[in-house]
Amino acid sequence: MRAAWYAACALWLGGLLFAQPKVDEGTRFLVKLGDTLDTRITRPGECVRAVVISPMSLRGARLEGFVDQAEGPRLRFSFRTLRLAEHTVPIHTEITGVVNSKGTAARDDLNQVVRIEKGTIVAPGEAVAIHEGAEIRLVGGPR
Repeated sequence: MRAAWYAACALWLGGLLFAQPKVDEGTRFLVKLGDTLDTRITRPGECVRAVVISPMSLRGARLEGFVDQAEGPRLRFSFRTLRLAEHTVPIHTEITGVVNSKGTAARDDLNQVVRIEKGTIVAPGEAVAIHEGAEIRLVGGPR
């Protein structure tokens, strides 16, 4: 009886570890940013990384993408690849919210109140900065 239970658990865990991750259109993500982005030094085309916090089914997955826009008070980046275990899934994302690295919602790491316009972080000053460890809200889907 115990051996059968262990075998069932092993099959279930194996399915979790090796199943192809699924990202449906409209999936909402909360991610922890792995890089510091600052429009005073960051340039379009630079790589950006993050780790998925939620949804729970993708927790720990790594996201990779690029800076799309970084000029003055406007910063936009998007993720194009999700990596989980041995799987790589092409995705697209758009920013919907920001919590700076100090834990303050709707503020960048220059302590400016920011807003999101069509996936772009917009600040009232001359630059915008989002540091490593900031939490970013995204919406995305398969590419």
